[in-house]
Amino acid sequence: MVLLTYLGDALWVIALTIMFSASRHAWSQTTMGEKLRLPIGEIGRGLGIWALPGAAFAFSLWLALQARERADEADLAIIVFGVRAVGAALLALLHLRWLKAALDGR
Repeated sequence: MVLLTYLGDALWVIALTIMFSASRHAWSQTTMGEKLRLPIGEIGRGLGIWALPGAAFAFSLWLALQARERADEADLAIIVFGVRAVGAALLALLHLRWLKAALDGR
């Protein structure tokens, strides 16, 4: 079941690449000191653009540790892989929607 661990890593690498490249693009589209309007309120540029990718990176590290601890147990390895795959996809989509709302609300 080590293959599932590596596949989960690959999915997270792809998701984090999408998130960080979108954040980098959004960073270049905004100006220093600009406030971003989001559904949760108005927040600073740095927090609005980089908070979700940073939190997703920390979450991916925790999931990677869980996957390696449970690689020997077939049932749990499949469950952890499923959580990693769905989590990577959903967080990437959430971040893209977040950035769209932030850039449209300027």
